[in-house]
Amino acid sequence: MSDSSIGFTVTELIAMATEILLAADYRQISSGFPDWNTPTSRLFEDEYNIIGVVVFETCTELLHEWTDRQGSLVSLISGHVGKVESKTWDGYLVLLTPALAPSEETELEKVRYNTVRLRKLVATGDDLKHPTDVERVLRSLLPLGLEAADVGRSSALDLLPRILADKGINEEVTQLLIGASQKQLPLMERLHERPVDQ
Repeated sequence: MSDSSIGFTVTELIAMATEILLAADYRQISSGFPDWNTPTSRLFEDEYNIIGVVVFETCTELLHEWTDRQGSLVSLISGHVGKVESKTWDGYLVLLTPALAPSEETELEKVRYNTVRLRKLVATGDDLKHPTDVERVLRSLLPLGLEAADVGRSSALDLLPRILADKGINEEVTQLLIGASQKQLPLMERLHERPVDQ
């Protein structure tokens, strides 16, 4: 198993994950849970989620210790979050390592797809080569960005004629059909009404 690392240190990874989650309005829980306030682990919450982040030096450590970290986080949630709160069911365990994954990733894949008790996000040095990669790993835990929130039905429809034109479909015809659809007019009738030269 390869435990060599490239790119980031454990300290850099925990700092980047912390910065990203705090910027996304998560609150770091830093008192009362010493197991989750160490140089390699942090605990965060927002209105909906509880997230435990742990960074391991090696893949070997990650594979040997993730179940203990999961047990710790499950105990914390069951002991401190009311059963009626939605975040009782939304616990995430983020497992990071700067070490390269072994050539045979079977064990890491088992952790990634294990949804028992908590959902897991797992990333190794293979996945974490650039600072933006940490945010990519955490993206499913982050609120939608403003640019994503702005892409509504109308803006997607505005893009459609140009996209189809690139594929050889007449842009005016596409706009005609979109307009008819929005007004709930019969599409075929609108096509027949258009001038012949279109």
